[in-house]
Amino acid sequence: MGFIDTLNKYGKKISIQKTEIYTKIEESKISLEAMGLNLKMKNEFDLFDYEVIYNGMLTQHNIENAYEIFMNQNYDLLDYLNYEEKRKMFDNDILPILKNAPSFYDEDSQTQIYIPYLEPFVNKRYTDDYQLMMLKQHQDYLKNYKVQQDLPIKLYGDYIFETNFSSLENVYEDERHVCLYYDQLKTIYIYRKDNKELLNKVIILDQECQATPDIADVKKIANYIETYQYNQCLDLLKEKNLICEKTYKKVLKKYK
Repeated sequence: MGFIDTLNKYGKKISIQKTEIYTKIEESKISLEAMGLNLKMKNEFDLFDYEVIYNGMLTQHNIENAYEIFMNQNYDLLDYLNYEEKRKMFDNDILPILKNAPSFYDEDSQTQIYIPYLEPFVNKRYTDDYQLMMLKQHQDYLKNYKVQQDLPIKLYGDYIFETNFSSLENVYEDERHVCLYYDQLKTIYIYRKDNKELLNKVIILDQECQATPDIADVKKIANYIETYQYNQCLDLLKEKNLICEKTYKKVLKKYK
């Protein structure tokens, strides 16, 4: 049994149902399934996929609701404005929404993506010229558009999990691997950098402890693991009260 397997043996197995993401997604289940999703969360990787979609859905709904408010509040004025004036007014209205929403820049399409399960041209319509979404062809497009769990990855790649659509945090990266950390499960996920294949996961909190590590400490832990400095890793875990003395001695016995 290797170092990671030994550490995981004593790690705290936290249910995904105890995470904030799970609760938010369950509360929005009806809205998510209305988009075409067959919502089943069997493990944390399902959770990470749905979180990206959930965060995009919030922005989509916020823009749609803002447009409805815009039309209701300005109905007596709109007849006197030309198309470009109305566009600029609404763009100004949604600036606070976009400022606070997760997003990333897609180099291929040269588009800022706010709704990661929609294609770049639709993202442009939502954020730059929402009036076009009122046209019949765009309404029909949205009506028939079915969102699938892996659609953001198909559209924009696994990089989506390193953006602020995701709660995963990049804690280590070299030419071989990328390590992403999810705090609520106290787990580091190790991926191959070239194809994002999951190689391993490391639970950094044992069954006896309750500590919450700083992200700086998680980065040190990931670095020690990736550079095979297992004794230093154990010392840091013990120092930060992430593993108890009993766990420390059991793992150290094998790797001293």
